[in-house]
Amino acid sequence: MPTLLAFPAWRDNPYLNLLYLATRGAGWDVQGTTAFDELVRRTRALGSGDVLHVHWTSPICQAAPDARTARERLDTFVATVRAARASGVRLVWTVHNKLPHEVAYRDLELELAQHLTALADVVIQLNGHTVEAVADEYTLPVEKVVTLPHASYRGVYPDSMTQAQARARLDVPLTSPTIGFVGQIRPYKGITTLLAAAGRVAQDVEDLTLLLAGKTRDDVLPQVDAALPRGVRTVRFHDFVADADMQTWFRAADVMVFPYERVLNSGSVLLSATLGRPCVLPREAHLVAELGDEPWVTFYRPGGDVVENLARAVQSALRTARRTAHDAAAFASRYPPYAMSRDFLRILDGQAPVGPAPRALAG
Repeated sequence: MPTLLAFPAWRDNPYLNLLYLATRGAGWDVQGTTAFDELVRRTRALGSGDVLHVHWTSPICQAAPDARTARERLDTFVATVRAARASGVRLVWTVHNKLPHEVAYRDLELELAQHLTALADVVIQLNGHTVEAVADEYTLPVEKVVTLPHASYRGVYPDSMTQAQARARLDVPLTSPTIGFVGQIRPYKGITTLLAAAGRVAQDVEDLTLLLAGKTRDDVLPQVDAALPRGVRTVRFHDFVADADMQTWFRAADVMVFPYERVLNSGSVLLSATLGRPCVLPREAHLVAELGDEPWVTFYRPGGDVVENLARAVQSALRTARRTAHDAAAFASRYPPYAMSRDFLRILDGQAPVGPAPRALAG
């Protein structure tokens, strides 16, 4: 059977593990690496009928120690992929982000995107409006694009805890209106905006609790400490949250808040739905187009007085949280993980719709 080489492929990444379920079941030899040098070596070993599947691009150029090395890595990657394609290897690129969240070599990253669009046999967009969302940076060839939505995490994470049990574990009063953020705590995720908005919400919402959980860099933690809102009960955990503990943090909240400053797709939103929690997102055009009809998603305007805008959206979401929690869980049931993996296998087999009118594959 053919080989699929995924890059970068972290063993503990739940999305990748779910995506390749059906592919592995069909007999493909699914391999992966996170190291650039190993990517080059393994790509050179691929043959006709094999597939190189590129996901996040930051390890190619952005992980380089200097601009010269970044340029060398880009040139090596492009030459390696061109040679592989000449040998019958197919290239699939999944566009997870418009650009990496932290870009040191912007021009090289844009050049890389242009090469990927030219070399790819198939470009996968998770959000059906990715072509429009990235158009100000680079052009995706619509004749190569296929939409493969991000599945929910239904059946992947433990999901047996009640809100009362979760709050008892975190020492949060059962009657306290509670908002949460789970994920790596990094500047682009709008954490300081969330903290300021929580302070505003607390002026109108009595006994508010804020939950923060996720790995936090040493240089970011002091910023969080300095921005903590007064008068808001805050429960924090600044490390990776184990899979078994995800339900504790999500279930303890009434509403999850993700005030990302730059976002194209978010697995946290799908996890929020999976665990039955409504969420608040920035009113970005591609997000509204994808989720605008979902009652469990509340949008805020990211311009102007963004703190006030976010605070109002959070208050609105809290008022309807009990009802919309059921809507979130229903959304998660529509497209479970194995359906996504089966649809990805259809893409590999050339059975997926690819062309000028991308659409979501049937679950």
